[in-house]
Amino acid sequence: MKKSKLLYIGMSRTEKILGWLYMAVSLLILPQLLNWVNNQLADPIPEATLNFVFYLTNFLFIAGIFHTFLRASLVAAWRDIWNFIQAVILGYVAYLAASKAMDFLMSFLVPGFSNINDAAISDLAKSNYVLMLIGVVFLAPVTEEMLYRGLIFRNLWQSSKVAAYALSMAAFAAIHVLGYIGSTDAARLVLCFIQYLPAGLCLAWTYTKADNIFAPIVVHALVNAIAIGALR
Repeated sequence: MKKSKLLYIGMSRTEKILGWLYMAVSLLILPQLLNWVNNQLADPIPEATLNFVFYLTNFLFIAGIFHTFLRASLVAAWRDIWNFIQAVILGYVAYLAASKAMDFLMSFLVPGFSNINDAAISDLAKSNYVLMLIGVVFLAPVTEEMLYRGLIFRNLWQSSKVAAYALSMAAFAAIHVLGYIGSTDAARLVLCFIQYLPAGLCLAWTYTKADNIFAPIVVHALVNAIAIGALR
């Protein structure tokens, strides 16, 4: 496979600026705004539906902001399809290995530990499986990979590979636990944060292998599909 410099497909200055701005909105404003609007309704929508609205809103904004980058990446993936497929396979295998190692470590150090985000998704899937399936398999991977690999990892890569990996992994892990601050103890949140770090590492590595953002998107979607499929 070719050695990646993550330079093949460029991201415009406008995409970067809007991407960073939207990341802040998505983290700090959108969840509270959607909850507030829902509470104003005479008949508030169920939590699973509200969660889907969050996924869909993020997806539409990300697709709009990064449409040029995403279109160029899709064309490039097709033109270099065998390299792309190889990167996806290697990335997925790496994820499985890292996930199994982390699960073993957690079961050894903290018997009976359960990830709070996984439990929440399981509960929402019981409420509305179809919406959760669409959200976690088709919408969330595009949003999260564009923000944490496409925006953070890619744009730090040339300055510092260590920083690119460390910050993108930390941000990716944090987004999966921040919403539970105040509702569970700090020790459990820290363990959940640690549990997501290998996934961030493998997804970033997949990006470097393919030199294409759609590789980690596909791996991410596969992982989520298998996880939510197990809940059926």
